[in-house]
Amino acid sequence: MNDFSPLTATERLCQLGPLDILVVAPAGCGKTQVLAERAASLVATKHVESPRKLLALTFSNKARDNLAERLKQVMPSRDRALVSVTNFHGLAGRLVRAHGAVLGIDPQIGFPERGTHERMRVAAGINYKVKSMRAKAEVANQALFAAKTGLWDDEEVLLRIADSRSREAVNYQQALQDANLMDYDDLLRYGALLLNDPRVARLYREHFSAVLVDEVQDLSPLQLGMVQAIGSGRTTYAGDLAQGIYGFAGARPKKVFDAIKESAPEIINLDLSYRSSPEVLAAVNALAREMGVAELRCARPESWQNTVTGVEFLVSEDEIDEAGTLLRDFQQTLAREPTVSIGVAARRFDRLTPLVKLLTTANVDYQNWYRPAYVPKISHVLQRHLQEATAYGPDSATQLAKLAQLCRHEIGTEDASSHDELSVALEALQEVLDEGASLVQAVLASRVVAADTDAPVSPGLHLLTGHAGKGQEFDVVYVVGLEEGHIPDFRCSTFEEFEEELRVLHVMASRAKSRLTFTRVENRYRTPTWYAAEVPSRWWSTLTGERP
Repeated sequence: MNDFSPLTATERLCQLGPLDILVVAPAGCGKTQVLAERAASLVATKHVESPRKLLALTFSNKARDNLAERLKQVMPSRDRALVSVTNFHGLAGRLVRAHGAVLGIDPQIGFPERGTHERMRVAAGINYKVKSMRAKAEVANQALFAAKTGLWDDEEVLLRIADSRSREAVNYQQALQDANLMDYDDLLRYGALLLNDPRVARLYREHFSAVLVDEVQDLSPLQLGMVQAIGSGRTTYAGDLAQGIYGFAGARPKKVFDAIKESAPEIINLDLSYRSSPEVLAAVNALAREMGVAELRCARPESWQNTVTGVEFLVSEDEIDEAGTLLRDFQQTLAREPTVSIGVAARRFDRLTPLVKLLTTANVDYQNWYRPAYVPKISHVLQRHLQEATAYGPDSATQLAKLAQLCRHEIGTEDASSHDELSVALEALQEVLDEGASLVQAVLASRVVAADTDAPVSPGLHLLTGHAGKGQEFDVVYVVGLEEGHIPDFRCSTFEEFEEELRVLHVMASRAKSRLTFTRVENRYRTPTWYAAEVPSRWWSTLTGERP
């Protein structure tokens, strides 16, 4: 194992040809820049030459767009043409469209759209909104997820779902197949199945000279298998075990890291943070020690000397008290520093309900990241086609249908993730229209201030969950709700689940640049007849240094 500073790590990567390399990159260490430099060096040193290309795989749309933007900074356009940047769903969509017929998959099968599938789930009896149906809905979701995480065809999937004895899951999957549709789990399963076919895998191994993979801690074993089918022996993996927070979506961070380490002759550790102040890093490192992962050092401690920095702990009587204190803090901070960005993160968005009500009453502007229309790419696509859509017809229903058509055409047929995000955004717009707003008002209300997907978070107040905030950074961060039942979540029961909750807390804390505040309340549930005392989160004392 070799340890390098980020600059030396980049130089070291640029010296190496295509081979399996693991870059351990904690939050704020410049991972995206390192990957971009790695891509540029592979092309510049002729390890990637036309007609072959380099495949850069990401877990999310934002990570894809961020890497693509960073490549523009380090590579001329002629070299960038040799790099194919996509996420796993995009790769799977390309495989299905181009090669689905090899395994009897209809190449024109419908891609995932969350709104459509949600309606199909409700029709099949999978409905969390009806209290009496929640238990059956949970069983059905578990059965569907378990049946689609292996290299199994549609017939085998139906048999496995049937074995679960969930009639709702069987009805849903049968309805999908009858409608020639697939969901996200199906899409990845199809992609993995196709790359498991030697004929298809050979084509992609010959087409791509090398592979880069970002955020490897978010990969499922199925996704790792897709990578290895294309790039075994010539893949650069980058990620951080401490940021593995997608276990509910199939990610297996430890299993994936262990598998990569078995094949990677080079392991490079980045240990300098270019994001956070020394005070913030002290809190982040306290959580890192609890997890047993590497701690970070501030790359430029002198650069923070003229900046207000620090870590604070806020204990309130109840959530209403807390909301009032936070509102005063926000108003004072923004009055003093109008360009500051403030991230308010909770494990679940419902923990922020009292704060949302108070902000609304006080007429304080904020961006709600819980609303899907705030995805920058989708917001920009909606705005680009708004004028043409509103000129198409006199009523909002006709205009919205035209807007959907125009946006889907621009996104293209292979970008399954963006189609899904668009579907959710359109449903959110419909809700605003149902309240009496015009389409123009609905779309403009969903706009984001950032000029592009790689721009810093816009100034002002942002409300989000720990999962939504991953990959972002804010000048000031409030981590709200360090109470047992919220952080960690009350649904946790296994050691692995509590481990992931600690990683969620670590991700929220590591979003902060200059200042970081953790909050908890003494009495979260307060009514005239019931007064329930809260227990501080098990990690409160880790952060404060107090005895539990």
